[in-house]
Amino acid sequence: MDREGSLAEVLKEIEAVASWRYEGRPPHLPQDAIPVGFFCPYVPEELIHAAGALPFRLLGSPKPIAHAKAHLPPFCCHLVKSSFESLLLGDLGFLRGVVFSHTCDAMQGLSEIWAHQKLLPFHFTLMVPSNMNSGHARSYLKSEIERFREFLESQVGKIAPQQLKASIQLFNRIRMMQKELYAAPVSARQFAQAIRAGYLMDRVRYLRILQELLRPSQDEAVKDHPLVPIYLAGNMVHSGTYFDLIESSGARVVQDDLCSGARTFRLMTREDGDPIEALTDRYFQSFFCPSKHLGPHAHLETTTKEVSDSGAKGVIFLLYKYCEAHFFDYPDIKSALESKGIPTLLLEVEDPSHSHEQLKIRIQAFVEMLSSD
Repeated sequence: MDREGSLAEVLKEIEAVASWRYEGRPPHLPQDAIPVGFFCPYVPEELIHAAGALPFRLLGSPKPIAHAKAHLPPFCCHLVKSSFESLLLGDLGFLRGVVFSHTCDAMQGLSEIWAHQKLLPFHFTLMVPSNMNSGHARSYLKSEIERFREFLESQVGKIAPQQLKASIQLFNRIRMMQKELYAAPVSARQFAQAIRAGYLMDRVRYLRILQELLRPSQDEAVKDHPLVPIYLAGNMVHSGTYFDLIESSGARVVQDDLCSGARTFRLMTREDGDPIEALTDRYFQSFFCPSKHLGPHAHLETTTKEVSDSGAKGVIFLLYKYCEAHFFDYPDIKSALESKGIPTLLLEVEDPSHSHEQLKIRIQAFVEMLSSD
């Protein structure tokens, strides 16, 4: 098969995986796969993979919320509400279990409510310390990761040290190749779908897909992008719609700070020495999430440096409605960026199935302003 035909097949596969709507066992999963659900990158996927299971990230879905309303307050984000709706409908029955991590208040509450339903074979909560600057935080997190390893071995399979090292290497390679996607000649929607698909499929297959996406073509010349470079900050993106809106408005995302995107590149893990030590250390190397404290200026300093390094002309904050952790940090980061002459735009989003016309108008106006500078 020629390069164009092979690429077309890969993009078709990515679209099929990314478009799956959490309705029963995904058709793209291998028959022998043992899917274990998780929500947050604080959960070390490498351990799940090394146990012989498939880490399956729950990213929410654009479905009407009906049953979950009886269990959850209305001020929970769409990720919390739509994921719990899927559980109550029986759409997540294919999961062997689910792993939560101690992060925001909504997720902590969801963990307890989810466990109370007893609809999946197992449930685990990884207790991540809130103050990462504490003298006891590192030893505490290491003990929690060891407890998680022991739990997986009791529920899924033995985790051999060499297998864990191999899983760390695999996920490191995936993160390195995902980083290259930001400059790849694919559309914004294809880019977002490629990132989303990586959380929902066999990782060895996903690595091959990334290799195909990034394989250079002899006929492919390097082209300058006429689009305005944008930095996208926020919590996570549940679909390619928002990337589409930005691209159709004349801009492109050159870097982001999404926990479903480039923020996970900070999880590159040392491949030598004790793997449990390495998995622990990575969470203390740089700022990772506003639900944790790593110094009063950690989030601000990390964001402003990345924006500067990316060459972005402006920053779009794409924030889930009701996400207090991110909204608490937003005023300080906005002020710091604008003091350096970097314009910002705040987009507050909730249900991705709603109309995006108003968002598009605001993005277009923002991009036009950047273009006139």
